[in-house]
Amino acid sequence: MRTKSRYRVRRLLKVLAPEEHRRLQKLRIQDTGFGYDSFGLEPESVMLAYGLGQFFYKYWFRVDSEGVEHVPDAGPVILAPNHSGGPPIDGFMIAIDLFKKLRTPRVMRSVLYNSAGYIPFVNTFFDRCGQVTGARRNIEELLKQGELVAAFPEGARGPWKGFRDRYKVRPFNVGFVELSLRLRVPIVPTAVIGAEEQYPFMTNAKLLARALGLPFFPVTPFFPLLGPLGMLPLPTKYHIYYDEAFHFYREHPPETVHDPRKVRELAGRVQERVERLIQAGLASRKGVFGFLEGPAPRASMPPYSP
Repeated sequence: MRTKSRYRVRRLLKVLAPEEHRRLQKLRIQDTGFGYDSFGLEPESVMLAYGLGQFFYKYWFRVDSEGVEHVPDAGPVILAPNHSGGPPIDGFMIAIDLFKKLRTPRVMRSVLYNSAGYIPFVNTFFDRCGQVTGARRNIEELLKQGELVAAFPEGARGPWKGFRDRYKVRPFNVGFVELSLRLRVPIVPTAVIGAEEQYPFMTNAKLLARALGLPFFPVTPFFPLLGPLGMLPLPTKYHIYYDEAFHFYREHPPETVHDPRKVRELAGRVQERVERLIQAGLASRKGVFGFLEGPAPRASMPPYSP
């Protein structure tokens, strides 16, 4: 943004969302001298995105969360959430939730599909809001800088499951475990309930997706039948659960990354914890839309044994 645009964004947010504006004033980035960091993160763009996202967070998805105390206020950390619902709305809601509830406001750096880096304007917007494409070196550098990174270990297979397969977690990729071991970074298992139903995904129009350079082109009961209106997600109730972090590097040396079986086993332990969070969250929620729901349901997690 230009200097005038940055000033206007700050003034607008101060009027429309004073509490978020106060927290955003505490936000610190590793400024390269041009108003953004080496990955393109710009505080004013974060302000704009978070300000616009407040409506969906508060009134559309009515997000509740539990266990935010398990997410460190500072230092490098990897979030390992399930991924669902088509467009990365679940990641956006997690980012807003953490920004609002952590004692020290942090920008969650989500790992995007590589194809997102080739979409004009969209790629710049994601960069300015602090998101990065999934190149290993990008994630490694962010962690070395002490950032909060959401890895979404299911990859592109997670968001586009058929409706019959909702909440069936796809096998986790192992790259996030390798980075955790090498850089001594904790992994926080995270579960999102509600995103699976926001877009009842029916099928993937593969030819159209390939022509547009996208990993998927979704066909739902509403899109593309209703045009742009069909892209509006259903107002499902979101519940986000954060669980106690894994510190694999305390038990396993960095050389463990050269043992594929062990790395796969550790990734499986994270996935198992996420699946347990999901099942506990599903058992405790009161309907998909939650309009008659009282206080936030507490997920009753069964005792966990490593």
